[in-house]
Amino acid sequence: MNDTLRIAHADGVATLTFDRPDTLNALNEAMAVELCARLERLTQDRAVRAIVLTGAGRAFMAGGDVEAMRAALELPTARRTRAIGKLVRHAQLAVATIARSPKPVLASVNGVAAGFGLALVAACDVAIAADDAVFTSAYNRLGTTPDGGASFTLPRLLGARVAAQWLYLDERHTAADALRVGLVNWVVPAAELASATRERAARLAALSPVAFSHTKHLIADAPRRTLDAQLLAEQRGFLNCTSQPDFREGSRAFAERRAPDFVARATIEDHNS
Repeated sequence: MNDTLRIAHADGVATLTFDRPDTLNALNEAMAVELCARLERLTQDRAVRAIVLTGAGRAFMAGGDVEAMRAALELPTARRTRAIGKLVRHAQLAVATIARSPKPVLASVNGVAAGFGLALVAACDVAIAADDAVFTSAYNRLGTTPDGGASFTLPRLLGARVAAQWLYLDERHTAADALRVGLVNWVVPAAELASATRERAARLAALSPVAFSHTKHLIADAPRRTLDAQLLAEQRGFLNCTSQPDFREGSRAFAERRAPDFVARATIEDHNS
């Protein structure tokens, strides 16, 4: 691994920090490759109960590394396509890994989230932002189409018309705007972002891993199903959960009027059971 990302573990929470502050954490090939590898490991790590993504310095992530892509334009066509293609493929793979992760992934947005940074926020399960955070798509300004699943996630989160405005016009949106349209779940004072992130991450880490995994995929798969198919999927998920140790613990904790202590671990395949 290289030094484009920092990782920290505490109480079942793994925090990945984008660490190219001099470039506002712009995504280059090295960071994209490392992000994919780290996410894949963390989703399989039984000691990890929740994952946090955040940025060092003044930005969450200011999109792809434009200077690196400009340099690639000077290469012969085949090499240019390979260089830029590798960056985009790994960016897409990172989003796909988040989508299938059985562990909750929380975006903690400090400063700018642009381009792929915006897409990454939309891809996470939940998001918290500092009150001075700024969001923009930046794609049309560069003459490119969206990546990182932004054309998939933003219409579902914001609605088609609002997503079109965000993706077409490259306007700068405040944290309050992001909260109003549903891109983020919480906005807190910038000085409180780190502590508020820890508190939310701890709550996510305390969830039943099996129940979370099923619920995440029920939400994700619902738009592709009829009501009858969704009801059947809910029934299967519920019955699978009740066969797990977490349900025994949860029902006992409910009767004893205490917080449950879930210990079961989910895998990516659990929601298909």
